[in-house]
Amino acid sequence: MKIYIVGAVSSGKTTLARKLSKKLNIQYQPLDEVVHIPDKSSPWGNRKRQPEERDTMFYSIIQQSMWIIEDIGRPCFVEGLKVADTIILLEVPTRTRNYRIIKRWIKQLLGIEKCIYNPDINMLKCMLQWSKDYDLGIDKLKERISPYQGKVIAIKNNREINNFIRKLTNETRKKETD
Repeated sequence: MKIYIVGAVSSGKTTLARKLSKKLNIQYQPLDEVVHIPDKSSPWGNRKRQPEERDTMFYSIIQQSMWIIEDIGRPCFVEGLKVADTIILLEVPTRTRNYRIIKRWIKQLLGIEKCIYNPDINMLKCMLQWSKDYDLGIDKLKERISPYQGKVIAIKNNREINNFIRKLTNETRKKETD
């Protein structure tokens, strides 16, 4: 089983990846950690890996027989869309995402939640802008996943997430007993 979870910043990608990982016993990988390395000397608190290193890490993940990856749908990871069995698009309302962005930023600023970047005001502004870019289609995520519509599942809220997890868990159990 190969699952690629995509969506805007703060749409719940990591939370869903963790839940699926636990239910299905498949390791998940946030692709932010493939793109960035923590670096406290950098103003952002991290730095980008060299493309060769990033690509080597990414291809080693997607060559495995089972995986769950989550990302904002960066163009450099399009091969993951091609080989995924299922692509989950989290389409959470803007107000929910923006609330989560601000809540997460406050927790990170207070040291309650870890992050691989400096949670300063510039990062908050960037995250809110990325959320807006998703809504306007500037990030081109929906355009990138459009060739794979046959395996895209759009999920908009917690009820749909729970239904999806329940259905997937039941299907997996059924396959194991057959």
